[in-house]
Amino acid sequence: MSSLRARLWLAFVLVVLVPVAAGAVLMLTRVPSALQSQVDERLSAGRAAITEVVGDLCRTAQVGADLVAHELPTATTSAAVADVVDRQVVGYAAVLDPAGRVVAERGTVPQLPGGGPVGAAAPAGSCVAGRGAGGYVLVTSVALHNPDGSARGTVVAGVPLPRERLRALAGGADTALTIVSRGEPVASTLPPRRAAQVAAVAERAVAASGSVHAGGQIVTAAHSVPGGPLVVVSDAQPGRSGLVAVVAVVLLVALLVATAVAWLLAGLTTRPLVELADAAGRVAGGDLDTRIPVRSRDEVGMLAVAFNEMTDKLQSHIRALVASRDQLRRNLSRLGDTLSSTHDLDRILGVILEAAMATTNATAGAVLLVSPDRSRLELAVGVGLGPRGVGETLSIPLGSGVTGRVAVRAEPLRGRVGPGQLVLSPEEPQAAAVLAAPLHSGERVVGVLNLYDPDGSSEFREGDLVTIRSFAAQASVAVENVLLHEEAQRLSITDPLTGLWNYRYLQMALEQEIERATRFGRPLSLLMLDLDHFKDVNDAYGHQRGDAVLVELAARVHSVIREVDVVARYGGEELVLLLPETGAAGATTSAERICEVVRNRSFDGHGDDQPAIRVTVSVGVSTYPTHAADGPGLIRAADEALYAAKTEGRDQWRVAVPHATLRGAPAQQQQRR
Repeated sequence: MSSLRARLWLAFVLVVLVPVAAGAVLMLTRVPSALQSQVDERLSAGRAAITEVVGDLCRTAQVGADLVAHELPTATTSAAVADVVDRQVVGYAAVLDPAGRVVAERGTVPQLPGGGPVGAAAPAGSCVAGRGAGGYVLVTSVALHNPDGSARGTVVAGVPLPRERLRALAGGADTALTIVSRGEPVASTLPPRRAAQVAAVAERAVAASGSVHAGGQIVTAAHSVPGGPLVVVSDAQPGRSGLVAVVAVVLLVALLVATAVAWLLAGLTTRPLVELADAAGRVAGGDLDTRIPVRSRDEVGMLAVAFNEMTDKLQSHIRALVASRDQLRRNLSRLGDTLSSTHDLDRILGVILEAAMATTNATAGAVLLVSPDRSRLELAVGVGLGPRGVGETLSIPLGSGVTGRVAVRAEPLRGRVGPGQLVLSPEEPQAAAVLAAPLHSGERVVGVLNLYDPDGSSEFREGDLVTIRSFAAQASVAVENVLLHEEAQRLSITDPLTGLWNYRYLQMALEQEIERATRFGRPLSLLMLDLDHFKDVNDAYGHQRGDAVLVELAARVHSVIREVDVVARYGGEELVLLLPETGAAGATTSAERICEVVRNRSFDGHGDDQPAIRVTVSVGVSTYPTHAADGPGLIRAADEALYAAKTEGRDQWRVAVPHATLRGAPAQQQQRR
């Protein structure tokens, strides 16, 4: 081609077709890979989130089994099993003898893979998925041993996983979900044939630490807990044939259009189009700093301006996406660190609320927990509520407004506030847009997570609802774990009969008070109480009546002491009192009050055939550092004084002999009160 027009035409065709062809090749090579990567990332994120939920259910079942095993030494088998199920720690619990026979059970018996006895299907320390009433169940067990080390039996506990929650987990991650236990697809949102296909490659996916393909599905899997059921997430493999057809049509159309138009525009499109094609290629390669010089104000110049504006906006969007991704990573990292390092419920809920607000751009938020009488929702933590008509205290009746409805219906709500839309109660923070999600503890709602008025938008998006569901799930687990931890701590240091502190707590409190008394040079007194002739009460009226006397004795002692004083059950009918900042004179006054409050009023029988009982108490008094130099010595001194009170007639108190006095010396006689 000798003519300039022909050469320009050819150049125009080449300039147009080469970038288009390059883009087509790039699309054919990169798009399937990008789609594959997106599916892999989505499956990986879904697998991590769902694995955490299933793992938490397995750990909850383990906690339930441990609680049954912990209660067995002090409660009957049936009572221990019923207590854990009735408190909704687990949905099923059973105790089996060494032969695998059920001794006691509560709840719906799960159907585990392989059939056979529950104990055989769920060996000690494992977590097995099975089918139960209304859905599925995760079962674990704890081995019981006699003091000589021989097998005593097994405790089995199961936590329900309803079908609705299984579908919600899969829907939240936008994937298909299959739970595989012992090679069998126990629970799945897929049809049975596809569920069997993904279950067959689940172990291979775990070994590959990534995704594998099976029957047109991309499959990834992980163990919920070591040795526990496999959580398998899958999705359809993105197709490529349709993309090839589209690219071919685009190339053909581009060729025809370029050939027709090139001859007309060849003289007008030389340098600007070359620059445009070059800039487009650099942008397609990832160089978003590319700009086109604007040399004229005609259409070509306008195209250059538009191209530069496009790259500026694209850069801005990418920076915003990167910042959002980094912020989400920081929030998740902070959330994970907080959940794993503290049992401070307010701090955990505060971190969860701040992370949820940052992720959804909410300008205010609150976490409210259900009151003990389950009549109201009380504010636990809040951010930005002051300008919205509420103070530091916030109390909303159940069923009232958006928050009360979410707590009653156990379903999240999202939308704008106004006529025909969401309606807030007068007690709630006033806002234009609300997003609220319930917090669950098992099947029971324990609170609500609320977000208000997203910054830069008139209402929350659907994606924000998915996000707050995730944070609500984290908050639910945190609340349940903290409540279980607090209950376990309380049970470990209190006497189950009287509600007083037990011997373990007494040792800790005595050590602390001795250290404080030594540091500040202040006195510390200890009283040891013992009911007189308590064996006669048990023999005459029975141990149940004797227990009732001990409970009432604890109440009477509490009525005559200070709040700072510590009362603990030392053993049997013996109580020990720690009186900080109290010398011998104050201690003897307290001892006299206790003797009077016991002797002056009989212990009622609370029944027509149970007569009132009159009992008395003997008290031994010791003071630090007068009577002992350490805690054990203080207890021994009070015990010796108690023995003296018993020996000299009971229904009285005696003060211990100073520890510097020789054992053979006569004890100082105290006036009987």
